[in-house]
Amino acid sequence: MKSNFTLILLTLLGITGYCYAQNGSVTGYIQSADKEPLRDVSIRLQNTTQGSLTNKDGYFVIRQVPPGVYTLSASTLGYSALKQNVTISANKTTQLDLQLSEDRRELQEVTVVSRKTQYNTDHSSVATRTDVPLIEIPQSVQVISPQIIRDRQAFTLNDLTPLMTGVKANNAMGGFSLRGFTGYNPNDASFTTFNGIRGTLYLWSQQPLLYNIEKVEVLRGPASVLFSEGMPGGVINFVTKKPQAQKRFEFTAAYGSWHAARFSADATGPITKDQKLLYRAIVGYDRTNSFRDYQKVENIFVAPSLTYLFSPATNVTLEANYAHENSVQQYDRGTYVKDNKDGTYDFNYYPNNLTVQSPSDFGKTTNTSLTMTFNHRFNQNLSLAVVQRYVRSQFNFADHFVSGAIRNDSVSRSYSYWDYDQFNAQTTAYLNYKVATGKIQHTILAGVDFNRFGWYKNDYRSSPTTRIAILQPNYSNDVPAPNPKVDYYDDNKQATNLIGGYVQDQISLSQKLKALLSIRYDSYSLIQTPLSKRDDAQGDASEATAWVPRFGLVFLPLPTVSFYGSYTKSFAPQLSNSGGAGGPFPPRTAEQFEVGYKGDFFSNRLSTMVSAYTIDYTNILAPDPSATNPNRKAVVPGTRSRGVEATVQGNLKNVSIIGGYAYNNHVLLSNSSIGKEGFQYVNAPHHIANAFINYHFTGNLLKGAGIGIGGRYTSDHVGNLSNQNFIVPASTVLDAVANYAVQRVNFQLNVYNLTNARYFNGGLSRNTVASLGNPVNIRVGISYLIY
Repeated sequence: MKSNFTLILLTLLGITGYCYAQNGSVTGYIQSADKEPLRDVSIRLQNTTQGSLTNKDGYFVIRQVPPGVYTLSASTLGYSALKQNVTISANKTTQLDLQLSEDRRELQEVTVVSRKTQYNTDHSSVATRTDVPLIEIPQSVQVISPQIIRDRQAFTLNDLTPLMTGVKANNAMGGFSLRGFTGYNPNDASFTTFNGIRGTLYLWSQQPLLYNIEKVEVLRGPASVLFSEGMPGGVINFVTKKPQAQKRFEFTAAYGSWHAARFSADATGPITKDQKLLYRAIVGYDRTNSFRDYQKVENIFVAPSLTYLFSPATNVTLEANYAHENSVQQYDRGTYVKDNKDGTYDFNYYPNNLTVQSPSDFGKTTNTSLTMTFNHRFNQNLSLAVVQRYVRSQFNFADHFVSGAIRNDSVSRSYSYWDYDQFNAQTTAYLNYKVATGKIQHTILAGVDFNRFGWYKNDYRSSPTTRIAILQPNYSNDVPAPNPKVDYYDDNKQATNLIGGYVQDQISLSQKLKALLSIRYDSYSLIQTPLSKRDDAQGDASEATAWVPRFGLVFLPLPTVSFYGSYTKSFAPQLSNSGGAGGPFPPRTAEQFEVGYKGDFFSNRLSTMVSAYTIDYTNILAPDPSATNPNRKAVVPGTRSRGVEATVQGNLKNVSIIGGYAYNNHVLLSNSSIGKEGFQYVNAPHHIANAFINYHFTGNLLKGAGIGIGGRYTSDHVGNLSNQNFIVPASTVLDAVANYAVQRVNFQLNVYNLTNARYFNGGLSRNTVASLGNPVNIRVGISYLIY
């Protein structure tokens, strides 16, 4: 594979030497009157289809412009539009430095309209870590914009997944599927990132909160070349809200079913008169009960941040997050499923409200993070970013769960107690350099990562406990504190070091042909140390290295239409490499081939995307006991996931729309102890379709009002890998929204599961239970915005 990649790399680089174009370019910086860089300014060459957006430094570039005289326009919210004549010469770059004047009247007018026009986003911060339009990226990427989050009145990532093409929440915790692969925080360390940096804030038992999230980006398929180890299905990236130079305050409140209440406040603006020091402060509180007996959860969230602008070229941002969760029955242990003893299962036999867990079960989690980001632009072609992120999660819980089959409407249970302290320290630094070799434009990204993660303490105990009658449960004999009799014991600490470096080159061969070449090298080492003789594993260690390539080609027959093909790879070291089990084992790897189409229409207000892919996943660890070693394990060839995805997203006049369809077939490739060749992979439905349409009224009588409706269809799918008869039923779930905005106030009503359909998110590792989705429920919200 390495020799093939080298040959392809040399061939593509050789091609670039022969490409020729007589076009020119225009670049520049856009600043405010106070000489602050302006981000997301729309730059257009009038009477053409060519344009750009400024990045966080106010920089823009428009390449491959035929020679001639043009009128360049620059516009953004809150500033008066600017027009300037510009002359483009062959093989030359024209440099412009422009200022925009503030226009508060325009800002107030456009703010109202913006509620209707922000479903589509044409840039992503996670796909290549460079300011390149999505249409030029040879991989499937979807961005859930701030307006979509508001219209959905989404509190957690789980609330958003019904609008993400091919993404499925497998349970009411932090487990999600992309392209048929399950990501489960924090075991898949790069499954979720924050601002493109590893180090998730939330644990596997939690739904990620959205208080401080500006938008959510989905990068589908392997992405290890930028993010190191990760899951094959893709990456979900949270883009956090940053300090702004303009004063702004927003307060929101919501109330809903099961006594759910939520409050948040978001304030930003300058601290100093020269507007060099900016702040943002976000606080939130929510609590809710459940349709299940005894369950409840309470969250407190605080996220202060500061940005200091040393100059238009240099800034540093410090961001802190604090999230505390207090709950009863924190884990989603699901709802009972009846075994009909004939190879079928009845998912509708037992009532919704029942749970195997006890009223005495509890969970207490405290998550904290601190992130420092330093950006410096040496000149218009060279910039540096350095990010240091530290995350710590402390978790204490007690829990009852199913440990056997249901007999005579009763079930055996186990009891566990867990005291856990996890950490993640990530240092990332990368240079972005723009250079031309003849007529060819290069955007080169070179970076290094150091990641140290693991846990300071892992005290886990599990043992059998009382049996329970399902329909008439009696919890009086449940264990309220750690059970002194322990059948299984973890008492250890663990540290993993990841050191990696990567180089990426985005090549503009011509106005119509782009190439992406990148490669990464990673070195991985893990050491697990017992903290007492009670620990069952008594230590573990492993080492691994990996070369991870990525390359792709993009052809643009029109400036707003592209076709692409790409090859990407991922790796993930084994979670266990114990010598007593036959280790060490080679890391898990995945290779993806993808082809696709992207198109932007109606002045980039509506985007469409279609992709087809195949992913081969190898080196899965499976039990392989022998007469001399009952704990022996072995790697098996793995699985293959193939599929097609289509997405449409954006705005047409008064209508906002987001829709998608995903077909996936994920199967085992060989016979092993985890299943037989051809077995369907768990929680990987063949079909997922979603659509949501929101209409905004503009007439005098209903101006400011909006209504929307949509839903998601999920086909039936296997809920347990070893038992292919355990089929989670197909489901269709409809949602509706209505809002009314008047001046700075917005009133909103969301109804979820409008028809009160009984549906299941997915399987939960046993044939006895499955994750049940929420019945019909509502949220009534109000937001107040001050500029």
